[in-house]
Parts: sequence; structure tokens; C-alpha cells
Amino acid sequence: MVDLTKLKQKRARLEASLAAATTTLRDAERRDDTRRKVVAGAALLSAVRDGAISDDVLPSLVGRMMPRDAALFADLALLPELEESRS
Repeated sequence: MVDLTKLKQKRARLEASLAAATTTLRDAERRDDTRRKVVAGAALLSAVRDGAISDDVLPSLVGRMMPRDAALFADLALLPELEESRS
């Protein structure tokens, strides 16, 4: 007959393995999402600098951000109204 204790131990090992796999998958998804955001942001900044996108797009997007996040863009020459407000 199968020992109940052994089955419980096996179940605990399987649950731990499942939890580890879930964590690994969640971390990979988060890493990929962060990378997408960084690449998209870099492409947007490059397009604005190169003139492929109107100069008013970035200030419009920054204007929708929380002040703490918008402050990250304050040093960019692409945002004249932020430069003016610092003066």
C-alpha cells in the first residue's frame, strides 16, 4: 500500500516546482514587457529627434504623466515648455 506521508511529500515537491515555474514565467513576462517599453521609448525619442514624428507628440505624452515620471524628461531639449518652466 502507498504511504500517505510519501504522497504528501511528493505533492509538496510538485507544488513547489509549479510555484517556481510560475514565478519564472511571470518574471520572464515582466522582463519582456519592460524591454518592449524601453525599445518603444527609444524609438519614439529617436523619431522625434530625427523629425519623423511631430515635435508636439512627446510633450503631449509627457503632459499625461505623473509629475514624478514627467520629471525624467525635464532635461531633454525636445521639451521646450519644460525647459521654459525651469527658467
